[in-house]
Amino acid sequence: MNKILIQQATLITMDPHWGGLPQGDLLIEGDRIAHIAPHIEAGDAQRIDARGMIVIPGLVNAHMHTWQTGLREVAGNWTVLEYFKKMHAGLATLFKPEDIEMANRVGGLNQINCGTTTLVDWCHNNPTPAHTDAGIDGLQASGIRAAFFHGSPNPIPSRGKSRFGRCRTRARKSIACSKPASAPVISC
Repeated sequence: MNKILIQQATLITMDPHWGGLPQGDLLIEGDRIAHIAPHIEAGDAQRIDARGMIVIPGLVNAHMHTWQTGLREVAGNWTVLEYFKKMHAGLATLFKPEDIEMANRVGGLNQINCGTTTLVDWCHNNPTPAHTDAGIDGLQASGIRAAFFHGSPNPIPSRGKSRFGRCRTRARKSIACSKPASAPVISC
């Protein structure tokens, strides 16, 4: 089994027994934290010297419009009314399903890079079932644990057309097949 020993870090835990350790070790076995203590002996583990570093639990981003990843700096000066007009009635209408997939993939990777381990994606650019499915595909490809929430689609799809596709079936399958802490959990 792959073992990693993070040594001499400041450890912030959610464990009432440990709380925060000013200096401690953390042993990872496979994809799980196996042990936390002031000092751990783990002969065959890969070692990381974390002196001067802080180890914290993974962060949860509970509200992100991941499809907008590539547009983060575009709307910085917009008022809310400008945002609705230029983003929802403008830029959003140009996104193809493959654009949504790539934005969600890169957005998920960016969140992992920033220390986020769980993401709630409030997707409101899903005018077709293909857009919705592409959003889920992108999050799954990134490897982040995520919940996919579809918002009101922009623009509103034509009367009688489905907007959310097969995402409910795919989400249930994904939830049923995922392993805690090692695979994304996607839901609609």
